[in-house]
Amino acid sequence: MEILKAAILGIIQGFTEFFPVSSSGHLVIVPFLFGWKYIPVYFTVMLHLATVFSLAAVLYREVWRIIRAFFTGIFSRKARKENRYFKVSLFIIIASVPAAAAGFLTGDLIEGFFSKPLYTAIFLIVTAALLFFGEFTGRKIEAKRNITNIAGQTENTEIYSGFSYWKAIIIGISQAIAILPGISRSGSTISTGRFLGLKREDSVRFSMLLSIPVILGAFIFEAYKSAGEIKMLDTATIAGIAAGFIFAFLSGYIAIRFLVRFSRTRNLNYFAIYCIVIAIIVFILSATKKI
Repeated sequence: MEILKAAILGIIQGFTEFFPVSSSGHLVIVPFLFGWKYIPVYFTVMLHLATVFSLAAVLYREVWRIIRAFFTGIFSRKARKENRYFKVSLFIIIASVPAAAAGFLTGDLIEGFFSKPLYTAIFLIVTAALLFFGEFTGRKIEAKRNITNIAGQTENTEIYSGFSYWKAIIIGISQAIAILPGISRSGSTISTGRFLGLKREDSVRFSMLLSIPVILGAFIFEAYKSAGEIKMLDTATIAGIAAGFIFAFLSGYIAIRFLVRFSRTRNLNYFAIYCIVIAIIVFILSATKKI
């Protein structure tokens, strides 16, 4: 793969992995728009891995607290009861199971969608609908919560205060659906969190943290599956993968810091509008090219 193309795809991956606009969908649409060959899945997985490193670079303190709380809680009953990050670690594990199962059971079937931009455009419309619905429902719940606070009841402002095990399961199921290119993983998980009454900022942070085990699992699975193909890569292809990885890391770092700040005061409907615009462009071009 040419280094310039790989760098462009890396930048796109980094910005769209955590923005609720479907990174996998963009990695289908961009080659379609420019007439490039569709990229192999192992390259896509490498770009996703880069964004995990960028997430760790931004949220390393929180990631470390969760990891430490999990292993401490295994051996300490007191830590299991008192450390809220232990529960967060369990929420992440529980929510990761549906996506892992979906990836394992439907991997070959889903892979076929990565060469079909028209399906991706349809799934982008689904993502937009999820974002609009999640934000609409979240606002209504927040309005009721504000009325309750005015009545004299104090809101729990502790981080991840509204989470529960059953909510983690539902968010995990929504993440499993996002295995389809065009359905945003972050968009579906954030919107589901909002629908369940979680604060926008908590939903965004949990969605980011939830990406770590899923992407790492996909990387290990795809590396094993494509081991023979990877061994045959030439120097130019390896250089392209390295360029894509670096640019995905850098753009992912910028995107994460932006989205964390953005979500504190602004809603995500802007991203829904973006998804609709991109989908319309793909529909028009697909009809024009009769694809």
